[in-house]
Amino acid sequence: WGFNASGQLGDGTTQSRTSAVAPAGLGFVKAVAAGRHHSLALTPGGAVYAWGLNDDGQVGDGTAAATRTTPVAVAGLASGVKAIAAGGRHSLALRDDGTVLAWGANEAG
Repeated sequence: WGFNASGQLGDGTTQSRTSAVAPAGLGFVKAVAAGRHHSLALTPGGAVYAWGLNDDGQVGDGTAAATRTTPVAVAGLASGVKAIAAGGRHSLALRDDGTVLAWGANEAG
């Protein structure tokens, strides 16, 4: 719920909500993370999904499309992830082997 101008609630709209809504198409997840205007989810199988503002590629689907209003798979992370985090305009994943992957904005400030 809350501000949704960039689709960060994942319900297929950009309408702000005053009560909870479920991201479209997501089943059970074991972790979530919120950036400034994007969101991430980690499935029990270690796959990562993201949605919301994507102007710097922070959704991780290989594009820099303006917004993704529903969850999309993060490219290359269909399994093997054990933790996720989101910054203002970037996202991170900790893989089972201890390596970290990051995508999105890579700028100071």
